[in-house]
Amino acid sequence: MKNDSITLLHTKKEQFLEKKSERTYTLLISYSILLILFGLLNGPLSLLASGTINILTSPSHLLTDYIQLGSLNSAFFNSGVLTLVSVLLAKREKVLITGPVIAALFTVSGCSFFGKNLYNSIPIILGGYLYCKLTKRPFSSVIVVSLFGSALSPIISYVTFGLDLPLVTSIPLSYLIGIFLGLVLPPLASHVLIFHQGFSLYNVGFTSGLIAMLFTSTLKMFDKQVEVKHLVSTSFHNQLLLFLLVLFGLMFSIGFGLNHFSLNGLKTISKTSGKLITDFISIAGVGPTMMNMSLMGFLLLSYSLICQAPLNGPIVGAILSAVGFSAFGNHVLNSFPLLIGIFFTAKLSTTFQVDQTVVVMAGVFGTSLAPIAGYYGPVYGMIAGFFHMALVTNVSFLHGGLNLYNNGFSTGFVAAVMVPLLDNILQIRKVNRNAGKRKGKTNH
Repeated sequence: MKNDSITLLHTKKEQFLEKKSERTYTLLISYSILLILFGLLNGPLSLLASGTINILTSPSHLLTDYIQLGSLNSAFFNSGVLTLVSVLLAKREKVLITGPVIAALFTVSGCSFFGKNLYNSIPIILGGYLYCKLTKRPFSSVIVVSLFGSALSPIISYVTFGLDLPLVTSIPLSYLIGIFLGLVLPPLASHVLIFHQGFSLYNVGFTSGLIAMLFTSTLKMFDKQVEVKHLVSTSFHNQLLLFLLVLFGLMFSIGFGLNHFSLNGLKTISKTSGKLITDFISIAGVGPTMMNMSLMGFLLLSYSLICQAPLNGPIVGAILSAVGFSAFGNHVLNSFPLLIGIFFTAKLSTTFQVDQTVVVMAGVFGTSLAPIAGYYGPVYGMIAGFFHMALVTNVSFLHGGLNLYNNGFSTGFVAAVMVPLLDNILQIRKVNRNAGKRKGKTNH
């Protein structure tokens, strides 16, 4: 009888989790449709069609703003369609909605404004599926890594459209390369986590950076140079601002409603360090997580406005991606010190200007190091922001912009250097403190 009761409780728990996931899937599908509708309503269909063709046939490496390359409506349409396909894929595989899943889907959504599209993302997913077939595990176990792994999508587009090869050769070649990349990402990503000990939230970004670095170096051996691009729009600030304000307002309102019109749970989230793996949905629930995502969205939007940078595809994409990680490690208290450190580093620098797109993106994506501030304290968070700002603009030449998560590559190195040093400092302090206590007791 006791075992039957346990089984019944376990079944009820599974049913409850599945019901919550279904509700969250509805919200994610609604978000995807909102992106698509915003695209359809912001320009003629002829412009959407021509812009989409430009997006699909672009080499797409950093920094390619799809709003400037295509159009406002085609960029939103691209993001909405790719997000919707990703959501439906996760739903088909019956993946329970967790913080990592939210982070992966919003990263797909955000990076679809400056590098990801349906053409260059498919082979990465196919590679992940093949990995599961070879290792005899369910695809649902690696789908999050595969979605994050589309950071390497520009490699597929660059091989197809950037190497001046005939399409009859470049298309199958790029897809074979993409499938191989998707195949090796899952085992590499789990191993690389040890490198930064979970203090960089963008773990797959660091993994992708290493792979892209090897690929770019290989191209250079055959005299194929990957030139970093800088194509950004400046004409759609007001439309993008309105979209983000409405989106974050809706997110907070819906989260507040789901949380029974209460702020309970936000304090629980803010007490966490954010170190991987910290799932806010498991810790506090969907409602508080959505409110936290909204608050982070408003914080990051305010940061970009303070920097006086016109909103464009890459900045909006960065904000949406970081908002996704606000279900998986980021909250206002552990992210704010990073923004302060990065902002004042850019202010004091003689080579940066705070209104540059790359600087604003460094601030937004630099919140990947929020666990350092959450675990060791805000001062160390600001120091981490300083080192990230110093490093991030110098690592892109290693991968030639073929890794969309350039900031994730940088933060992985910063965390790997800082964390052992901070652990050592704290250990020395602890030893000295204990020695002082023992000495005091002896004197008494």
